Amino acid sequence: MTFRYLISSVRGLHKLLSTDNILTDRVIMSELKNNGLLLLKRETNLRRLWATDTIFTTIPCMEMVEASTSECCGNVDPCKIARSKYKLPRICEGNYAYLIQGVYSINAMSGKGKKLKEITINRYTNLLKLPIIKKEEYYFIANEYLYVTNPMVQAIRISALFEEDVPNEIMYPDCGCGVAPSNDDLCKNPLDKESFIPGYLEKQVLQMTSQALLTTYFQLKTDSQLNGMEEQTNIQKQ
Repeated sequence: MTFRYLISSVRGLHKLLSTDNILTDRVIMSELKNNGLLLLKRETNLRRLWATDTIFTTIPCMEMVEASTSECCGNVDPCKIARSKYKLPRICEGNYAYLIQGVYSINAMSGKGKKLKEITINRYTNLLKLPIIKKEEYYFIANEYLYVTNPMVQAIRISALFEEDVPNEIMYPDCGCGVAPSNDDLCKNPLDKESFIPGYLEKQVLQMTSQALLTTYFQLKTDSQLNGMEEQTNIQKQ
């Protein structure tokens, strides 16, 4: 289902006029997303939906650049790692960690890659202090960037539940390793994008959204009308 369809369903619940100046489609979509994310966090905390690709967005080729550990790991011996070229879109967080289904390295020469292991920045900092060489490749997030412990990694693929839309320069990088976008992909109206809300949660999301709009935005409209009436009364008294 697209967000436009869900918005139409919300309006249909209370016959809301599409010409309402306060209750715009963007406002309804924002409320739908917020409630959808709230329920998805609950479901993933219960270890559900992790095997589906419905709720996760995959960035097929995120460009990486060489960086120093000094910019992310504090006072440690500087060594080289890889960092995402751009800051990551905001990722949902559950009770346990970021809602990331997987991060994979991409080898442009062989076309192969492997799944990277997640590590906390504190644990990685401790690993740097050990006098042994670790062959495992890890990733972690710091300062809104994604870091990979192997400095030779030039690109990664990440599948995660993002709280915001992925910018085109990240989703469709001009590096030759990603998916070539069509004009429809680049210019698609956000309202026409497929929602990340699973079918069995749609009814609950619609009800939550409808209730929130009734208690919040309708009250704002009522307050605005009352203020207008009060101002008109004051003018007539003068």
